[in-house]
Amino acid sequence: MRNRDVDVYAEARLTPEQREIFETLRRIVEDTVPTAHEVMSGGSPAWQGHRILAVVSANASHLTVLFERGASFTDEHWLLEGTGFNTRHLKLSSADDVQEDAIRDYLTQAATLDNPPVRG
Repeated sequence: MRNRDVDVYAEARLTPEQREIFETLRRIVEDTVPTAHEVMSGGSPAWQGHRILAVVSANASHLTVLFERGASFTDEHWLLEGTGFNTRHLKLSSADDVQEDAIRDYLTQAATLDNPPVRG
């Protein structure tokens, strides 16, 4: 579900190329994790299930997509960066950097970790 505050952020803070990347990310999230909600987290756009799944931050040269529990992911695509205890991230400088299959995989893993199976 789209969020007006996220729309305002994208219009005010992202370059046209970054907005193109961001809109592609939005579509991928909507298709992959339709139950996720767009929120602002720490001043940045994010997608949330029970907890934050992913956060997008912008700097002059790229967008960073940070996966809150990315350190727990299986990274068969070898795209994730970082050495933190919990998080991993992607840097996207152009629309060509968006590897949709990989991002769908990471989002699916994030959603699975957000909704662990109930043990009976």
